[in-house]
Amino acid sequence: MKRQVLIIGGGLAGLTAALRLSAQGYAVTLVDQGSELGGRLLQSDTETLPVVVLGYQQATLSLLQTLGTASHVSFSNRLRLEFRLPDSGASGTARRVRWPRPLLPAPFHTILGLAFFHGLSRRDRWHLLMLLERTWEGDPPLPADLEHRTAAAWLTESGQSTDAANHVWNPLAHFLVGNGLTNISAAILIATLTRCFLTARRHAGLAIPDCDLRPLFLEPAHEKLLQAGVLLRLDTAVEHLRFDAHRITGVQLRSGGMLTADWYVAALPHRHLTPLLPERALTRFAYFQHLTKLTDTPALTVHLWLNQPVPAPHVLLLAERPFHWLVCRAEGESADRQTRVSLTATGRPDLLARPDQELLELALKEVVTAFPSAGVAGAKDYRIVRQPHAFLSTGAGTAALRPLQQSPFPNLFLAGDWTDTGLPATLESAILSGTLCAKAIQAKQTGTP
Repeated sequence: MKRQVLIIGGGLAGLTAALRLSAQGYAVTLVDQGSELGGRLLQSDTETLPVVVLGYQQATLSLLQTLGTASHVSFSNRLRLEFRLPDSGASGTARRVRWPRPLLPAPFHTILGLAFFHGLSRRDRWHLLMLLERTWEGDPPLPADLEHRTAAAWLTESGQSTDAANHVWNPLAHFLVGNGLTNISAAILIATLTRCFLTARRHAGLAIPDCDLRPLFLEPAHEKLLQAGVLLRLDTAVEHLRFDAHRITGVQLRSGGMLTADWYVAALPHRHLTPLLPERALTRFAYFQHLTKLTDTPALTVHLWLNQPVPAPHVLLLAERPFHWLVCRAEGESADRQTRVSLTATGRPDLLARPDQELLELALKEVVTAFPSAGVAGAKDYRIVRQPHAFLSTGAGTAALRPLQQSPFPNLFLAGDWTDTGLPATLESAILSGTLCAKAIQAKQTGTP
């Protein structure tokens, strides 16, 4: 008889766990309170954040292969990170600088690229190259307390100027980690930059999928789960988890029913999970107590469908602007082709309270400034997505609060971008957490370490 797994939550973490476990022969039931799969990825029939896939995101690329949609993600050396920087001369106009990617093996592609990256002053480049050399040689090694220091403080101590922090590292931190330098730990910034720029050259590659989240992830996942015999119970809300002294014994539904399984995966946002836990679990185990100390970072995205074409694709990071980055993508075929620009601000709760018309005007102004030769006069359509809880806040000391997949109860596992994956709370982290849960259950089943 097949061992049974119950997964709570239909976001990418839960979907990945369900796909991996069903492929290993488990009988999987997936429960979600929404009417369709996707969880936080969808809001008001609109995808939340624009999707940009980075070359280091191996869990994401593996999932796309499983789903048969990898062809929608094409890496090109022509698509690179661009920075819109204030001009340092008397004109006061903005300038755009591309991040170089020389055709060299890692880490020499980054070392040479930095030497010619004009977004940083010669002094900042020199200090950074010296830091890389010392780190490479381990003399001295990186400090042991980086998790308890802010990225801003570490960059200052490493010799980076205020201009370098404001114009390059802060926009890059918002794009890669989901918050600014003063609100993330030095450890998470260093780990992310290392994965992107100091490992394989392909890991710094960028790809903008040529379709939305539904055809890229959600629709093929839905189809594959049904083909694998996974029982999908949508529009099904969970009231609480039932425990005895040692294990989960069932999941109480808000409708009054009860679901049981051999293994349970809670693939929910941390703020939605804690109300499902009994008080004795929260008070007895530090593992669960830590969940109540996690906080989130907001994000705001304005999606614009423009009445004039602009050059695409682009990933443009914005320095000292209301929005922190924009993604430009062409959509449609031939005569129906149009340009979609998505502008995102993270860590700016003040923007969430502004009215739609004001945000639309801010976004259009940013597009006109970014693409002055395109003659953009307005938008044919737009969507504004406000996310008060878009990313896990990864400030100093947060790493110790992020839970491992295995909970104190041997048959309960946690999945989600906010769990301890060693990554920022991104799609890659969510997908990886689902894979890690599937591996942990398989290891429990087979008795392997």
